[in-house]
Amino acid sequence: MVDNKTKQYSNRLMTGQVGTWGAIAEEISAMAPACDSIAFVVSSAVFAFFLTPLSFIIATLTMFLEVNTLYHLSKRHASAGGYYGYIANAFGPVPAISAGLMYPMYQTVSTAAIPVFVAGVVLPGVVMYFLGVGMPAWIWIPFILAFIIVPIVIAIVGIRPQMKYIRVAGFFEIIFLAVLSAIIIIKAPDNTLNVFNPFAWPQYSSWFAPEGGVFTGVGLGMIFGLTSFIGYGGSAPLGEEATNPKAITRSLTFGLFIVGIVMTEVAYAQIVGWGIPLMQTFSSSGIPGIIVATTYTGIVGGVMFALVAFNSAFSDGVAMQANAGRVYFAMGRDGIIPKFFSFIHKKYVTPSKALIFVGVVSSIVAVLSTFIVAMGAGVSPYALMDNKASDPVIIKALTDTFQFLTTMALAGLIITHILLNTSVMTMFRRLKEKHTGIRDIVLHMTQHYLFPSIATVIFIFVLYESLVPPVYPITYAILIIGVYTVFSVVYALYIKYKKPELAKKAGKYVNIVDEEHDKS
Repeated sequence: MVDNKTKQYSNRLMTGQVGTWGAIAEEISAMAPACDSIAFVVSSAVFAFFLTPLSFIIATLTMFLEVNTLYHLSKRHASAGGYYGYIANAFGPVPAISAGLMYPMYQTVSTAAIPVFVAGVVLPGVVMYFLGVGMPAWIWIPFILAFIIVPIVIAIVGIRPQMKYIRVAGFFEIIFLAVLSAIIIIKAPDNTLNVFNPFAWPQYSSWFAPEGGVFTGVGLGMIFGLTSFIGYGGSAPLGEEATNPKAITRSLTFGLFIVGIVMTEVAYAQIVGWGIPLMQTFSSSGIPGIIVATTYTGIVGGVMFALVAFNSAFSDGVAMQANAGRVYFAMGRDGIIPKFFSFIHKKYVTPSKALIFVGVVSSIVAVLSTFIVAMGAGVSPYALMDNKASDPVIIKALTDTFQFLTTMALAGLIITHILLNTSVMTMFRRLKEKHTGIRDIVLHMTQHYLFPSIATVIFIFVLYESLVPPVYPITYAILIIGVYTVFSVVYALYIKYKKPELAKKAGKYVNIVDEEHDKS
């Protein structure tokens, strides 16, 4: 006879597959710093100009506050559900189900953005810059296969092959970026700390006027600074497959620490390497990071940067889709969404059907959103297919689509992390831990209440700046996520009241609150 505990854990992913270094590599790969270096630094500079490093360092510090949140949640819960499981154990079924629907959504749309920008803007720009050969505007469409479908196949084959690839690629990527940026900074003539000072250079204040001023520009730049960390928490859904729950906790801390420092260094290097007075031409060049790398390190450095960035985009596709698929798997296992998603491949022991679903949706979103956003900007479907990729109109249309999709992803991330911050406060209130001594009380209040509150306020500020004043296509992306959020909450309420037995167990394969109360 099978006891309840055995039955409860029979439908779990294979344990002991991911160690600490593998989990850290997953964090790095999911955040894809090299891909971010050619994409989000450019998008941030559209609004923040020479203050892009400031936007990135504030974004990094904000995410460091989230390290505190996820550190304390991951210590209490290890599951394929990741954020979904964390919130369920701390905050109840409605927020958990809402977050469970939100997390894979923003991972999916972020994946969809990869081929649009990397293959639609960066790849043609690199080929034109180094070889002088023009490419067709539609070139990004077949690259959906490379950046979405092939990564899904790797994710299905299993976590061990995935970890071997990601471990090598992730650590090489971060070391390469750190060294390349250091060389640029040493050689650049415009080194200055004023790129972190919003009151410096008032002669350039007119650049920020269309968005509403310097601080609005920095806020909009932060959208893409924060989006650079869209894959943060990528190791959380590997909780069931980890050799030790501490592997996840360590990866959440060290992964962000490494990527945050290097991304701020990269943003600074690209801005001072380009030249402060020339920042109005930075984003319009399409591949400014690669141009800067080539200027200061030669063709070899520029080509290597491009290749590392393409590999980073590929690794990102593997990591984010694997994470999204595992959250869908966890929700399907709980009966919150159709059981179709809880299927585990007999040979590879991976949630193959959930992963296939993520790949199909990412591909469809990439194609449809590009044509819709482009038409909104006045670019016809015919032009998207017939023009050259180097046409400024095509570059703008694809860049707008990239900003649209990544802003959707960021809004989803912000909503999810606000729920996570609230979960920390709620969980420790429910645990009713006793703290004696001034030091313990101060640490408890700071770690479990103050830091999550500060991070939440910053997230709300970024959302506000993305809505006021309206900016195309960013504002539309926020509004769409608002509609999706309403749907998620309504669906969660439906589960709670129509299927209370399912809502009660949502995300609670490991429930620390119940365990702690059972011990007392």
